[in-house]
Amino acid sequence: MIFICILIFGVLFLFFNIRQIAPGNKGSIVAGAIVVVLPVCFFFRGHFLACLGQDFLSVWLCEALLIYLLWWITRGVLLAVRRRRLERERSIFAARILLVATFVVSFAMCAVGYGIHGDYKIREASIDLPKVVAVSAQAPSPFTILFFSDLHIDPLFDRAKLERMIHDADSLRPDYIVFGGDFADIHDSLLYRDGYDTLVAKFGATARVAALAVNGNHEGYMERQGSAPGEFLKRTGWKFLDDETFCDSLACFTGRTDFQVSRSREVPRKALSELAPKPAPFPATSLSDSAASLADSAQSVVENFRPWIVVDHQPKGIEPEHTGRLPDLVLSGHTHDGQFFPGTVIIDWVWRLAYGVGELDGVKWLVSSGVGSWGPPVRVGSETEMWLLRLR
Repeated sequence: MIFICILIFGVLFLFFNIRQIAPGNKGSIVAGAIVVVLPVCFFFRGHFLACLGQDFLSVWLCEALLIYLLWWITRGVLLAVRRRRLERERSIFAARILLVATFVVSFAMCAVGYGIHGDYKIREASIDLPKVVAVSAQAPSPFTILFFSDLHIDPLFDRAKLERMIHDADSLRPDYIVFGGDFADIHDSLLYRDGYDTLVAKFGATARVAALAVNGNHEGYMERQGSAPGEFLKRTGWKFLDDETFCDSLACFTGRTDFQVSRSREVPRKALSELAPKPAPFPATSLSDSAASLADSAQSVVENFRPWIVVDHQPKGIEPEHTGRLPDLVLSGHTHDGQFFPGTVIIDWVWRLAYGVGELDGVKWLVSSGVGSWGPPVRVGSETEMWLLRLR
């Protein structure tokens, strides 16, 4: 709701400033045309030209707001010093110069940011697991995770980028590949049509043990349009964890249902304590009751030493009411690290942990800036990435 209010204010603010480029109705017509194009492009985003228009106008909207705000501050200072307003002719001339400046700056941002967006980085980090003591006969084996988030496949998505990701994953051969949500902004029927099912299946097959995925807020948007991104990922060989926990001999992974998906379905998310790994039943057919009880306790302790990794698209932290075991690591995306200026500055005011390896509510947490971008494929002040994590 806050985002919608800010967006409405921004559009009205821009309309008021742009209409000053010409007297009378002429300025209002030009301002109205520019303002109306953005929602029209957004509505028809599935088409290439509309997608292209919306991507550019998204950058323009941010940069234009910043430029006009700076102009209002400058004009206020000049008025305080000179105690005289600009003459009408000069005011119109300044409005035209400012409008041109907004488009020039936006084109420059797109030109520079497109290259940065396409050149993703592979970052590496080592995560220390809890030490094993006493009852555990064997320490957890070290393993690797290739983590990425926010792919955002759309009509402008560069297919070659996904092919390069597959090549890198094949070279790294991680034990697990984990996807943190926001897979595509187009219907799954288009994903099948364009052959993404083959590519995604090939990507998942590069994992030694398993390829895991969760939903993000954009999966909620796409489900409302009749798409089924979760089913798409399942059919391509990925384990899609939708408020579910998957365990094997190395680790346990819990995939949380995204908050937006939960609201869209009108089904609350499961409690984290409900998703925590449960000890496997210990066979005790030949044991006495007391021995069986002791064996169950031992099994429970050993099970607790299996690393527990949670994947939650939005890094909102652990729910306050949670009791019991905490995850050893949580993986998130969503923030894009602000994506481009000035979002890269504002983002740290919005999230407690907007990017990188840190801690939330006493839990080690990694927030990725994502390997893709929503809207414009533009990065200025942030970078696209995948993370190679070594858990030991």
